[in-house]
Amino acid sequence: MKKEYFISINGESQGPYQFSELGQFIISPTTLIWHSELHDWTEARFLREFEVYLQRPMYSTPNYGYNQNVSLVYTRDNQYVILTTPTERIHYRYADFGERFVAGLLDGLILLIPSLFFPFIAGWLYFSLMQSNDGQATIGQKTMKIMLLDCQGQRVTFGQATGRFFARFLSGFIFCIGYFMFFWSDKKQTLHDNLAETLVVTEIRRERL
Repeated sequence: MKKEYFISINGESQGPYQFSELGQFIISPTTLIWHSELHDWTEARFLREFEVYLQRPMYSTPNYGYNQNVSLVYTRDNQYVILTTPTERIHYRYADFGERFVAGLLDGLILLIPSLFFPFIAGWLYFSLMQSNDGQATIGQKTMKIMLLDCQGQRVTFGQATGRFFARFLSGFIFCIGYFMFFWSDKKQTLHDNLAETLVVTEIRRERL
């Protein structure tokens, strides 16, 4: 019989889960875990099998190109996404509003002078080229360790990134309501994310297959 695990999230017990299912959670060294072989709730750092979940990955982007054989799975609680490529499995959470806001401020500062000489064109090329290249992120997003994916797990194309850039102007209409759609979207998407079918995520960890 496979061991079943329970995990304490915000003081509440959740489970049972198989060990492989625990990857949907952000597990810190002090996260409390329980299973039938333990006498009491135990911090993850004291359980050898949890070493794989406690290794913090260096930020990097998935090693795949356009139209690769990848799959994107949304977890049951809609808090995380798991991307599987031919060589690795990558766990992400949705970027929070603060991370996205700071990234936007940094990008705005970078574009401040170029936009004086090339309005719209500078911003369009900056966002579209950087978000569709191997890094899948602008300089501001890289600084905040967030990046763009499309809703199927593929790299964002130049066309998608272009559409997303111009859709941001729609998000700014009517008191920026398109930006605030983030707060009632299951996948933390703004209006321009929805229109371009993109997600903004940050990597939690990855596993070699």
